[in-house]
Amino acid sequence: KAAPGRHNVVKLVEASSRVPAMTIFVRGGTTVSVDVPLGGYEIHFANGTTWYGYERLFGNVTRYYKAGKMFDFRDADSHIQGYTITLYEVREGNLRIIEIGRHEF
Repeated sequence: KAAPGRHNVVKLVEASSRVPAMTIFVRGGTTVSVDVPLGGYEIHFANGTTWYGYERLFGNVTRYYKAGKMFDFRDADSHIQGYTITLYEVREGNLRIIEIGRHEF
């Protein structure tokens, strides 16, 4: 889920190999549902207001973050364990967001 007016690029990074597994664009004010390969991931995301493409993202004002916990997508008793991630601050929310540098994205 993305906040209105703030577009996001979400990157799932495999926890074991540190290799990006998937990149997802989430337009501001929308919710995107995707099927994620099973495994453990760090969630990194970048956001801004004006999209310039995957090379420049949101230009010089791009902000970079990562979730403060790992996400484990797995098959649990015949159903897939999934998550809803809100890409903006939620009062009394349960996910800590850490600002990172571009090189960590």
